Amino acid sequence: MPVSFEEVDYKKVLELLKQGAVIIDVREPKSYAKEHISGAINIPASEIEKRVTELPANKPLIVYCSSHTCTASLAAAKKLTELGRKDVYRFVGGLLEWKTAGLPTESSA
Repeated sequence: MPVSFEEVDYKKVLELLKQGAVIIDVREPKSYAKEHISGAINIPASEIEKRVTELPANKPLIVYCSSHTCTASLAAAKKLTELGRKDVYRFVGGLLEWKTAGLPTESSA
């Protein structure tokens, strides 16, 4: 069976969040601390496999990174589906698309 996840834009992300999805910033902690989508948790793509148990099993997962040129979200989405997660979404435009749409971000710096 092929590994599959859906690639989505910010409008679909907003819909998924209303349905209780978990949004995951897969960039490194320094980038996350500087600015991230409001409500996002930080699990770097390199740590997805060892930290997958931190994620609720019954909620859709949205992964994102900085923009459409960033491949960390692609790697994370593939890894999550390989680990058996079904509702995985890759927010292709990432933080850049989110900010361009005028949506809220926060920082922990």
